[in-house]
Amino acid sequence: MKKLLNLIFCATLLVASLTSCVKIDINKLEGTWSEQYDPTVFAMDGSLKFTFDGNGNYQLQTYDALSGESNDRSGRYELDMFEEKNTITFNPMMSDFTNVTYRIVKLTSREMEWQKIGTAPNPGTWASDYRHFVRVR
Repeated sequence: MKKLLNLIFCATLLVASLTSCVKIDINKLEGTWSEQYDPTVFAMDGSLKFTFDGNGNYQLQTYDALSGESNDRSGRYELDMFEEKNTITFNPMMSDFTNVTYRIVKLTSREMEWQKIGTAPNPGTWASDYRHFVRVR
């Protein structure tokens, strides 16, 4: 069983590394994206929506179902598609916790996936290191 798990983990890493070499069509980023996961695997207790304007600005809407609180904020993002790095950095000019970079591992007209730089694919890190979005509009 342990060998099988190691094999699956290695295959996942291989797929992730191969996927990261694929050229992303960044024109598909513009629009509104809602974070979403398979509810049988990961249950969210709220919602998170990003809206990207295509000019380096984003709006973030969050809702915490446990407290009933909603928050809206905006900021800047920077894309690095050079040499197919496929990264997005939030608030690149800030030195606080908001300066975070993700590799865009999948971007279609309906679905987007990010992996936080410096982390490996791990199902236990959903909604922090690995993020999955579906297009809202």
